[in-house]
Amino acid sequence: MPSRPKRVPEPCDERGFGVVEIVVAMFLIGILAVAFLPILVQSVRVTAANARLTEATQIVAQQLERVGAAGSSCSAVKAITAIVPAVVSTERGLLQPHLSLDLPVSDVCVEPYLRVVQLRVWVSDVGSSEELAAAETLILLDAP
Repeated sequence: MPSRPKRVPEPCDERGFGVVEIVVAMFLIGILAVAFLPILVQSVRVTAANARLTEATQIVAQQLERVGAAGSSCSAVKAITAIVPAVVSTERGLLQPHLSLDLPVSDVCVEPYLRVVQLRVWVSDVGSSEELAAAETLILLDAP
């Protein structure tokens, strides 16, 4: 009987990933995702708070423009600040603007008249006294 030549085993092809490597990689990615989850939640909260602050700041600016458009006469400024501004509905809820003029109600606007008064505008949530945004300005009242 002739002897058969010995077969040389073919080298194993170990290219690519095995199931164990894939499972370990998925586990590590999962741990990283869980580690970043609190950061993502916090960033969503901060984004919502900043959006609310931006809305409140825009309302303050609108109220200041409204008073500025009334003119610089004592009677016009007193009249516009005596009206309670309407509640503003936004995407994130209801906001209440407030105006406070540093001028006594008993002040009579008569000729000659020249006075500097302080106007304070602020915005809060409806039913809350916490200020979200505020601004103060000086107004020169030059006419009765």
